[in-house]
Amino acid sequence: MRRVPPGVLPLGLVLLAWGAQGLFLPNATHWEQLLAKYRQDAPHARARRAISRADREEILMLHNKLRGQVQPAASNMEYMTWDEELERSAASWAQQCLWEHGPSSLLVFVGQNLAVHWGRYRSPAMHVQAWYDEVKDFIFPQPHECSPWCPERCLGPTCAHYTQVVWATTNKMGCAVNTCRRMDVWGSIWENAVYLVCNYSPKGNWIGEAPYKAGPPCSACPPSYGGGCWNNLCYKEETQDRQPETDETNEVETASIPGERYVWEQPRVTRPMKPERTAAGSYMTQVIQCDTKMKDRCQGSTCNRYHCPAGCLHDKTKIFGSLFYESSSSICRAALHHGVLNDTGGLVDVTRNGRKPFFVKSQKHGVESLSKYKPSGSFLVSKVKVQDLDCHTTVAQLCPFEKPMSHCPRVRCPARC
Repeated sequence: MRRVPPGVLPLGLVLLAWGAQGLFLPNATHWEQLLAKYRQDAPHARARRAISRADREEILMLHNKLRGQVQPAASNMEYMTWDEELERSAASWAQQCLWEHGPSSLLVFVGQNLAVHWGRYRSPAMHVQAWYDEVKDFIFPQPHECSPWCPERCLGPTCAHYTQVVWATTNKMGCAVNTCRRMDVWGSIWENAVYLVCNYSPKGNWIGEAPYKAGPPCSACPPSYGGGCWNNLCYKEETQDRQPETDETNEVETASIPGERYVWEQPRVTRPMKPERTAAGSYMTQVIQCDTKMKDRCQGSTCNRYHCPAGCLHDKTKIFGSLFYESSSSICRAALHHGVLNDTGGLVDVTRNGRKPFFVKSQKHGVESLSKYKPSGSFLVSKVKVQDLDCHTTVAQLCPFEKPMSHCPRVRCPARC
């Protein structure tokens, strides 16, 4: 596996390596050329793409190469294509220079991988390879373990970048690169940071599911592919001839709708049928440890529902804040501190709450939190509610959306809906 070089950071990967070569620029001309590659200051009727055609092709080719070589082999892995709408939405977010997933309204429909680096030039494909290299920490769930929900086994800080890259039913992607003059990366200011955003559709990383079906390649492809198979991927021949790149084809028309950065058409994401009853003690959730920190685990603007183990009361992992907890805090110990859980463990909901200027210490429910007088991302913890529904209840009735986001309760559905 390739090691992530100094000055490179995928979001969620706790490997903040600093190198002297990232601070010294022996070739300023080369650096200015790099900055100019993704920036065009002069007004123009057409806007330069946020990523070059060469980089687009390299990213797409590498995704399909990696998807075709997964182990165990995938029976339903679909060929991935480039989507210009996803590229535009990625460009819009990359321009914000925020080291977090977003925007929240889009994350309901798309998956997203992020990476950032500074210093010498590195191709976007290098970040894609780093995402895939999380496979070393991922244990693929066997079919007999998925009854009905598959266990999540990741031995590292996160495997979510890898699983999104190889999510079988994700067949469209679009990426963008932006050079941010000053970018706050977990409390450190990176100057001239090169920010990569990749959006995926239909989104992957559904909790309780394996990223793909194991089996002979292309043996379980959707019927829409007509039996086509290419390099172990479900494939359908393109009917549109590719055109050579020119100055014009490397530009796109600027948005004609005032106030909108992109227009997004909601993709259709199908979900598997749920069982009538869930076995006792089985949760559609991610199992975490007492020392799991929110910034290491929480992916996207709305975080996952987590299951904490027993015995976190006497764990030594630090937490910062009281009502709002700083992102480097232990999720489970924050839940204990807030009174959401007791020392027997259980389910907890986590919600991002934006940046706060400071965090104040307190002692509650036998857990002491610390102060931190430095702006940082925050989160809230809350109890997981369970509600019985009938077959006619809609999501809008169950939990109407409230800004900035809403957590829906766990639900019990009756039989024969």
